[in-house]
Amino acid sequence: MAFCALSEAKGMVIKMKHFNKTKYLKEAELTIETFKDIEEVVADISNRNIENIFLIASGGSLAIMNPIYFVAKQKTKLPIYLEVAAEIVATGHAQLSENSLVITASKSGMTKETVAMAAWCKEKNIPIVALVGKEGTLLHKLATYTVLGKAKDAPEFEYMQLFVLLFGLLEKRGEFDGYLEFKNQLKTIPGDLARFRDEFSPKADEIAKAFHNVPYQLWIGSGSIWGEIYSLTMCVWEEMQWLKTKAVTSAEFFHGTLEIVEKDTPVVLVKTDDKTRSLDERVEKFLPQICDNFFVIDLRDYQFSTVKTEYREYLMAPICSALLGDCLSSYYEFYSGHSLNIRRYYGVMDY
Repeated sequence: MAFCALSEAKGMVIKMKHFNKTKYLKEAELTIETFKDIEEVVADISNRNIENIFLIASGGSLAIMNPIYFVAKQKTKLPIYLEVAAEIVATGHAQLSENSLVITASKSGMTKETVAMAAWCKEKNIPIVALVGKEGTLLHKLATYTVLGKAKDAPEFEYMQLFVLLFGLLEKRGEFDGYLEFKNQLKTIPGDLARFRDEFSPKADEIAKAFHNVPYQLWIGSGSIWGEIYSLTMCVWEEMQWLKTKAVTSAEFFHGTLEIVEKDTPVVLVKTDDKTRSLDERVEKFLPQICDNFFVIDLRDYQFSTVKTEYREYLMAPICSALLGDCLSSYYEFYSGHSLNIRRYYGVMDY
């Protein structure tokens, strides 16, 4: 997005977020600088007797763990689990022990449920790697290892850090020979992600104009972008825009949700470019038979400049984050006149 605009609604004046490419690329450089810190963490972890990996977080941070889980379960024979922080504290887990590795994240470093989980793990001598956005926070203090997130508002950079962590661990286990090449290619993607925003802007404008004030909307996706679809609908449309939504995977769409789709139901299908693409194509074939009010966003339309084909499937979530979580959300904010920073309850009242 190379522009700013003003919208007046409900007595508020909302300035459309301007994408600052220079700042974005600077934050990318700061993120890349953390790769060496992550590799030091990997080296130390590799000296431990790790029997399994737990990805545990809350809300949007849990969502960014999903693509890592999706890739890891295809690449490693090490058991890997994706868990909700509050549930782990409430129930425990028979496989979670001091021989586990917990990977967690919280941009604020203060997420209540995630901090409680980290304290719970620390009491049991379970090692924790935490991605945090601020030093000196509760999560930072509780973690065994900390990776500092230097980008202020770009989940795609957290993905870069998590992939260096994951594939670094897998390389040590002899399960990913392409680690060094992949890491170097990761360094090239921020410029492409910035370009993708510009390429997507016309479609973002069209979708937001049509769906920013509908009573209900349905979002569908699969595979490595499922976490992004979940995060967009819950953390952006529901939390930040107060819109009623439903997110469903392409695989599960045909087991219930298809029955609520009618001619005028607002639907968006996001097609990935990984091994689950055929599941999206099945939904794409079905929708025109029933619905006249849908959009398809195809991530295959957004091609990296240098990333090899064999690595592309791992990077669907960063593309999705750049297009939807940043670009599209700005257009929704513009047309709705509702600031993405306004909440009813979160940070407003105690619960």
